[in-house]
Amino acid sequence: MAKPILRVENVYKKFKDTEVLKGLSLTVYEGEVVVIIGPSGTGKSTLLRCINRLTEPDSGDIYLEEQKIEPGKSNLSYIRQQIGMVFQDFNLFNHLTALQNVAVGPIKVKKMEKNKAMELAMKELERVGMAEKAGNYPAELSGGQKQRVAIARALAMDPKIMLFDEPTSALDPELIGEVLEVMKDLANAGMTMMVVSHEMGFAREAADRIVFLEDGVVAEMGSPEKIFNNPEKERTREFISKIARLNNGCKDQEVL
Repeated sequence: MAKPILRVENVYKKFKDTEVLKGLSLTVYEGEVVVIIGPSGTGKSTLLRCINRLTEPDSGDIYLEEQKIEPGKSNLSYIRQQIGMVFQDFNLFNHLTALQNVAVGPIKVKKMEKNKAMELAMKELERVGMAEKAGNYPAELSGGQKQRVAIARALAMDPKIMLFDEPTSALDPELIGEVLEVMKDLANAGMTMMVVSHEMGFAREAADRIVFLEDGVVAEMGSPEKIFNNPEKERTREFISKIARLNNGCKDQEVL
């Protein structure tokens, strides 16, 4: 049986008077791809940010393998290196080339020799199909290309788990596919992944488990077949139906 890589136990988070996470618990296992879906404002992105302490939860515990992730602890920087995160808006350094953007983490954080870091960076760019753009600056890249560089940058730190926060939401429709293909390749290679996404085609094909969040808790979870074809709860069924209508060209503000 696969070992747990990440454990989230009874996590709460409030912003002013709004309670976003309400005792959420979830375990992710080695090699598993977990796709998190749910209405806007239900805590999906907040969950990912709490995992690596970009946002500090109010209470609850989070473990990477058996190490508790806590603020102010000497191991926090090391643990963050083991959790790759890909954001909606790329967050690349505009004054650095694609190659330099990928190499900067190993150089600055892992204290890797520059030539070795550059070799590693090129390897990761090749992995995401961006080797030919290694010398280009972000301003010279499309949105999909920027996101692939951002994925390569996270991979260069050799993480135990990758977190994706709606990685295609800022992309034009014709660019979404190239990013999803990279993510599918990572899934097929056995990378442990948590993905917040409304890309249901990706969820059907790549996910081992789908988690439906609503009102700050796990409302339902199961295999793609179960969640898409035979959900236990009517609310899950309604949400999947709304997503399907959105993908067919209808607008629904709840899931945007």
